[in-house]
Amino acid sequence: MKKEYLPSGFVTALTFTTEILTISIVLTPLLPLQSAHAASVISHANYPGPRTSIALSGNNIYVAWWDNKTGNNEISFARSTDNGKTFDKTINLSNAKGASADSQIATQGDNVYVSWWDNQTGSWNVFSRASTDGGKTFGDAVMLKSIGSSPLKKLTAPPSDTIPVDTAVAASGNNEYVMWWDNKTGNWEVSFAKSTDNGKTFGSPMNISNSSDAHSLGARIAADQGSNVYISWVDIDEKTGQKQVLFRASNDNGQAFGNPFMLNSTTTGR
Repeated sequence: MKKEYLPSGFVTALTFTTEILTISIVLTPLLPLQSAHAASVISHANYPGPRTSIALSGNNIYVAWWDNKTGNNEISFARSTDNGKTFDKTINLSNAKGASADSQIATQGDNVYVSWWDNQTGSWNVFSRASTDGGKTFGDAVMLKSIGSSPLKKLTAPPSDTIPVDTAVAASGNNEYVMWWDNKTGNWEVSFAKSTDNGKTFGSPMNISNSSDAHSLGARIAADQGSNVYISWVDIDEKTGQKQVLFRASNDNGQAFGNPFMLNSTTTGR
């Protein structure tokens, strides 16, 4: 796949457009989350516990998080319609037998989108739920199709036995854009899927990184209110351990992406 170079400062602003919350999943057989610090499932020196994500639209504030107060790790959501003075009753968005974690949230007008990881099928998959009435109600959870079929939990990846996984979500009009990375192809790749009907259905996922000689992870996504969608990520060379930041842009609402730009700030190690 053709890669082009850009000056290293090109995506400095993009890095801060969407805050991504990171967990690390140990790549050994997974068990249901019994604790926010369950060492058998989540383990990383930089992971202190569940975190929140937040989005704003007018006077509305939307907050999503995950915890195990129900006895199972679930994704929760709450909204305020008075600039944070009061919040409505919390909604359990995942409400599944599997463990759910790493919720992300985006909003555009009255549309609210939440994405997360869930292992209710026996392996980790990305789910999304959408609201078109400012978070008052949500449609059914939709499982996004992944590229490949190998269970995430059975594969390994250098440089250690853990690797951070995320979802990220962005919104533009009635479009919902979701990206994530996993190793279901047999290699760690960044995937992207979009919905044009307020998150009711999603098209087939795209392999954004498509790099067989490197592990792709740490992706971020941003969208403007026009037709532009931007994704950046890190490639780690599986032989040398060198890291390289890459960037791809779509100017047609995520229907197609241009060639990746390779930024010139390569380092080694973690």
